[in-house]
Amino acid sequence: MVDVFGKVEHIGDENYTYKISKEAKCMKKINSEIMNSLNKIIKTVSIAIIPIGALLFFNQLGLEGNTIRNAVVNTVAAIIGMIPEGLVLLTSTVLAVSVIRLSKNKVLVQELYCIETLARVDVLCFDKTGTITEGKMEVTDYIAREKKEEMANILSLLGKYSKDNNGTIEAIRQTFSKPVEGKVVKEIPFTSDKKWSGISFENGESYIIGAPEYVLRDKYNQYKEEIEKQIEDYRVVVLARSKEILKKEELPKDIEYLGMVLLTDSIRPQAKETLSYFKEQGVLLKIISGDNPVTVSKIAKHAGIEEYKNYIDCGTIKTKEELKKAAKNYTIFGRVTPIQKKQLIVALKEMGHTVAMTGDGVNDVIALKEADCSIAIASRK
Repeated sequence: MVDVFGKVEHIGDENYTYKISKEAKCMKKINSEIMNSLNKIIKTVSIAIIPIGALLFFNQLGLEGNTIRNAVVNTVAAIIGMIPEGLVLLTSTVLAVSVIRLSKNKVLVQELYCIETLARVDVLCFDKTGTITEGKMEVTDYIAREKKEEMANILSLLGKYSKDNNGTIEAIRQTFSKPVEGKVVKEIPFTSDKKWSGISFENGESYIIGAPEYVLRDKYNQYKEEIEKQIEDYRVVVLARSKEILKKEELPKDIEYLGMVLLTDSIRPQAKETLSYFKEQGVLLKIISGDNPVTVSKIAKHAGIEEYKNYIDCGTIKTKEELKKAAKNYTIFGRVTPIQKKQLIVALKEMGHTVAMTGDGVNDVIALKEADCSIAIASRK
């Protein structure tokens, strides 16, 4: 029997998954104008019915030959007619019919009053992957800095031994499948915050793959022109090597750039028509994505969004005030972290907008919970 040891770095409240789960489970008050109006009507009638009932009772007593019993019966009969009991029932019935109609289009409604909220939405925020695009990445090409065959072998290693199952690594697995072997001593999985993943092998080498700015850091400017030429047409991830074993979730200092992988993500067939419909209805469209803003801008252009050039890199935003200004002035947001997604929704709501959010991943959960109307996109597998 082989003893296996592991080191736990975060538990309980410090665990990232727990933090997301906690916010997702938080109960939020329903923001419904219909419900608020019904409550006001019921409250007003409830208050007014007491003096009106008293006046009716004394009026009945004043009638010649009328008894107290008849006065009570007549007053109660009149008061019951004043109670708008059918109003709530009728409203619920109308909403229920709407739910049934949506179910015919394969939409599962969780909250009855979201039908009304959806009708009042004036800002729609959505992620790129899985919403505009189909969420399936394909490797179009790869560009090595020196030896292309060596880069292919390294990508095969990453595809074979990585435990990640995101679109990027799945595309690499399908394209690079050479019979390579290695012994893993350390693996850092991909997260939306750091935007890279890495594996250290027994030979002392570590390989890192991820977003160019986050992997290369200070060295990014050396290869910026070369990378940005490809960003115009592809989603770009870079491959780097280090002679150090990865520690925790910090990149080593001796990063060596090996090359880049070019990926494409096909746009959903109905995306252009859907986005055009929302624009005709006067709904503002905001694309919030963790990808490079230039890449997202290009996809937005193909999807028919006229403001595709109006983008910002949220990695450059440091304060909440800057984020609020960006929420007002920009259409496309790139390099957005899960926390920033939520903050953008909050900023738009503070401006008086009714905000809907669509998403298909765990990194969208916090923003979906914050939005007035949340729309989860199912997988097409």
